[in-house]
Amino acid sequence: MSAGPDNGVTREESGLEGAPGRSPKDARDVVARPETGARIDWFPTSVWRFNVAGHQALNEKLMRFIQDDRQRNPGGMSGRSTVMGWHSTDQLHRRPELREFVAIVHDNIAEVARFYRIDSDQASLELATCWAIVNGRMASGAVHCHPNSFLSGVYYVNTTQETGNIFFQDPRPGANMAMCPVTEFTPWTIRQVSYQPTPGGMLIFPSWLYHGVGPNLCDTERVSLSFNFRLKWTSNL
Repeated sequence: MSAGPDNGVTREESGLEGAPGRSPKDARDVVARPETGARIDWFPTSVWRFNVAGHQALNEKLMRFIQDDRQRNPGGMSGRSTVMGWHSTDQLHRRPELREFVAIVHDNIAEVARFYRIDSDQASLELATCWAIVNGRMASGAVHCHPNSFLSGVYYVNTTQETGNIFFQDPRPGANMAMCPVTEFTPWTIRQVSYQPTPGGMLIFPSWLYHGVGPNLCDTERVSLSFNFRLKWTSNL
């Protein structure tokens, strides 16, 4: 994983695979003294990554479904985040052909929901929208978030190293007020994280987190399925 075009942050350094360790050089440069403070992370932004088992067979089915849907509706939906790409209608989760995929999405969302400690007596998570995006050569995704949703996600059906990375921006406005020079980037100093997707991978993140997609630099189509979950409040509130 990298963080923007200039800082070259790796996947490990981004925090998606744990906080980075201290390099040998750093260890030599630090004066040997007892640590007297304790760091507390109060406002973390978590992104969940899943790898779907047996994704090859699933993706073959999804590719056929998306290609058929694109032929039936070549215009797709306009006015969305994709630039030069194709955006399907946003109720694909209601189609019987996606029953297997939707079940996987629900299982993964349930894992994330447990982390949030959602009070099930007051609210639950409801799958509100699901859509496909196909990006051909030079198609990309404008920076955006997903209003009126709580958790959003994307599943990758067909990607290569050149079809375009998804990137996330630091959601804290104050973090850009005084950017300090660093010897290497860490989860506490990066301002944009770029993630290279692979087929069978799924990301789930807070819907308010701004993100975009880099341009597809090859002839292979970048195919993905995205979804939004909203809070469904109990009727007695």
